[in-house]
Amino acid sequence: MDQTDANEKWATPSGPPEIAAAPRVRFTPPPPAWEPAYAPLGTRAKALVIDLLLALAVVVPLAVLSDGISSSNGLLRIKLSAPPLLLATVLWMAYMTLMEGKYGASLGKRVTGLLVVTEDGLPIDLEAALIRNVLRFLDAVPYVVPYLLGVIVANRSPLKQRFGDRVAETIVVSHVAAEQPEGPAPYERPVP
Repeated sequence: MDQTDANEKWATPSGPPEIAAAPRVRFTPPPPAWEPAYAPLGTRAKALVIDLLLALAVVVPLAVLSDGISSSNGLLRIKLSAPPLLLATVLWMAYMTLMEGKYGASLGKRVTGLLVVTEDGLPIDLEAALIRNVLRFLDAVPYVVPYLLGVIVANRSPLKQRFGDRVAETIVVSHVAAEQPEGPAPYERPVP
């Protein structure tokens, strides 16, 4: 086929052949993958100690109200009966669940710069916060050496999750690293 036959084949009745322009497609590359900075277990332990000290602010008044504080031979004894202890436990669980579910961190975690998020890096909801905190009692086994099981499980986890985090599908990360990077600006064609 020679050049004139090719031109006649693509020619329109009204004039010269049309040249089809390639469609222009704007491609915006996906944002970079989020890589969390898992919180070190030592920092998580500091956050827990701060939260437990805050819990003492509830336990001591409950002990006073139930006549559970006594002093003999210069020693201070705090003894809690079942109802005040149960009330203190429920209040502490409510505090941890509400703070993590609404704000992503308890006061202890905020002070130490930690944040609880889902495995995808999104904020957790109240349900996930409740699950991870209810299962805290399993992670705290044996109670003579608190959180020994939780530390062992978190050390063996690639995401540094204790048992409650695994069930709730949450992770604890450093607050600064928890902010996901913004995606790149859309591609702009340079002006000639």
